[in-house]
Amino acid sequence: MPSESRTFIEEARRAQIIDCAIDALATLGYQQASMTKIAKLAKISPGVISYHFGGKDELIKAVVTHVVELAVGLMVPRIMAQTTAAAALTAYIESNLEFMRLHRNPLIALVEVILHDRDGPYSGQQETALTDLEKVLDWGQQTGEFRDFDQRSMAIAIRGAIDAVPTYLISNPDYDLGALTTELTTIFSLATRRPA
Repeated sequence: MPSESRTFIEEARRAQIIDCAIDALATLGYQQASMTKIAKLAKISPGVISYHFGGKDELIKAVVTHVVELAVGLMVPRIMAQTTAAAALTAYIESNLEFMRLHRNPLIALVEVILHDRDGPYSGQQETALTDLEKVLDWGQQTGEFRDFDQRSMAIAIRGAIDAVPTYLISNPDYDLGALTTELTTIFSLATRRPA
């Protein structure tokens, strides 16, 4: 159903179903998050989900779109507000971890989808994240803030550190992300900065 023809109530129902799908993915895992279980969480029949989304693939696409929009809305303004590459890199790391703190279930749901979609439409998410991060690293090298290093390797190291956090949080939900944020920003500030 095209978004321009949806009523307020239909949009609200879709949002409710997306939220329940996020909770199911985050708590049950991708394989167990069936339409029936999502419908049970939403207290609706599976047919209502099919009416609004047409099937699990369309619902998963809506979940991914929703989570990416949440992440972009939080992170991009913080990163773009910086006037130096070093500050942008710090904002990049801080905003990624802040997103994890504020939106833990959506993050875990997204990770579940990406892990189970190695060759599907979401498999390019990692490449997009690396390419975006390389732009910040290139900016720092062009301005002389950052030392010479292979940008792809550094981007992989930074993303690897960030991407390890969600799976750790699944089994350690009370872990202090503030301390981790401080350590990661320090580690990558030292790793990228030009020696005096």
